[in-house]
Amino acid sequence: MLPEKPKKILKEEDFARMITRYVPELSEIAEVDFEMIFNMDSSNIQIENWQQIANEIDNKMNEYDGFVITHGTDAMVYTASALSFMLQNLPKPLILTGSQRPLSEIRSDARNNIINAADFATCNIPEVCIFFGTHLYRGNRTIKISNMQFNAFRSPNFASLAEVGSEVTLHENFLHPQQPFEYKPEMSDQVLVVRFFPGLNPQYIQSLIESPAKAIILQALGYGNVAVQKKSLIDFVSKNTAAGKLVVITSQSLQAKVDLLQYENGYLIKEAGAIGAGDMTVEATTVKLMHLLGYYFDDLERVKELLQKPLAGEISEML
Repeated sequence: MLPEKPKKILKEEDFARMITRYVPELSEIAEVDFEMIFNMDSSNIQIENWQQIANEIDNKMNEYDGFVITHGTDAMVYTASALSFMLQNLPKPLILTGSQRPLSEIRSDARNNIINAADFATCNIPEVCIFFGTHLYRGNRTIKISNMQFNAFRSPNFASLAEVGSEVTLHENFLHPQQPFEYKPEMSDQVLVVRFFPGLNPQYIQSLIESPAKAIILQALGYGNVAVQKKSLIDFVSKNTAAGKLVVITSQSLQAKVDLLQYENGYLIKEAGAIGAGDMTVEATTVKLMHLLGYYFDDLERVKELLQKPLAGEISEML
């Protein structure tokens, strides 16, 4: 959210000074402490960075009423999803936000986003959320749709938790029901995403059977359809399933719910061993698999079972 000169790392005290300089209203919202866990382009973020954040939140859970994380926009939905699984049934608000333009620039959206994120962090919203533009979203239901618009995020398959205009509307009935808090930081990186397209030659991805990936996500069309006649992916799915890998189908449609019984193509892929990801985003599906494999690497049946059940409100109940 703040411009960096090449090879220059912003110090924690400089970060706090910049925030308080450009957003003095924060002192009217809450008593705020600042801590810089790390400072990097969000495209460089790794599992260990998510674990750093989760560990920091877990350690300081009893010290604060809520938390705000400023984060680069490109990988924000991945971090939000990861934290929702690592900090399951979080009893306090954890709001991620960022900006399209740096805080120090004219017409920056950072000030609005920080103010509203801090304000929501004082509310009874026990979830990992993203605030951006005018909406508060459940973090693991969110996708980034624009590099240019100030309303850069959407929640295509789940209603926003709140909208901000001249008044603030909070939809408390959409909040995730509370259960006992669980700190579950383990994750595996043995997940791979493959995007299907008409004409995809299955020979080009057949070698994935030899890869260390334990779960392969196929971004399919519509309800979860891929080719099953010429250049069929049935053999790819059946061989990877036989090799002890999990093949999961998501949809390329932004607003979608995978249903492998809707059409013959989906049914045949299901018969070959694939399972559908329901209405989860591909980002949430990816991170959820990383999380589940971190705990049930040698029990794919358990991974299958939990993948299709909501752990943090990331998926609607599958009938």
